[in-house]
Amino acid sequence: MSKVTAKSILKDWLAHLIIVKQNVVKSHEFETDLVRYGEVYWGVRKLPSAYARVWRSIRESQDYKDIPLLQDVKKLETNNKEGVWELITNT
Repeated sequence: MSKVTAKSILKDWLAHLIIVKQNVVKSHEFETDLVRYGEVYWGVRKLPSAYARVWRSIRESQDYKDIPLLQDVKKLETNNKEGVWELITNT
């Protein structure tokens, strides 16, 4: 069995969000929800900063194209400092 990475957990989490029709993700969710998701579903604890680095890398390289139904990620403009992204699907 191969080692579970922050990248594989994050991609699985994004696929899960799409399935449950949660198409907006906020930066604080990487520090709370994603960390918990990794622990509960994968039995792996990763630091929030590890997920943040991977998320930035995936967005910049568009390495999300292999996630089912996910076509694009769009940063939304808000009035606060928190990052907010829309997961654009083909459904």
